[in-house]
Amino acid sequence: MELRKATRYSVSAPAFYWWERADGTLQEAQGITLDICDRGVFILAKEVPPVGKCVELDVHLPAVTGTARAALLHGEGTVVRISGREAKESGFAAAVVFQTESSDAATVLGSRRVQ
Repeated sequence: MELRKATRYSVSAPAFYWWERADGTLQEAQGITLDICDRGVFILAKEVPPVGKCVELDVHLPAVTGTARAALLHGEGTVVRISGREAKESGFAAAVVFQTESSDAATVLGSRRVQ
């Protein structure tokens, strides 16, 4: 039985995120989204922030076929889950509130599927 309250979309897009480490320094990292919804995102990445940590992130969504507009989602939220820390593929889920900024960028980001 599905318990999620929001529909998740399988989207592979570059994600850049940052959080404040325990020593007060800003940690920056990047990954690729596995899925996204209006309440959050799952990001595949080598570097993952700790559960409960506040994160800020940018997701660069590719242009939809037939349009020349890509979109930048900027969001702030909290890491709710980490998976695969010792595995080949690690990542984290974050509950995030997104804001949208569209772009007329000529470069369309690829939508390759992460395996």
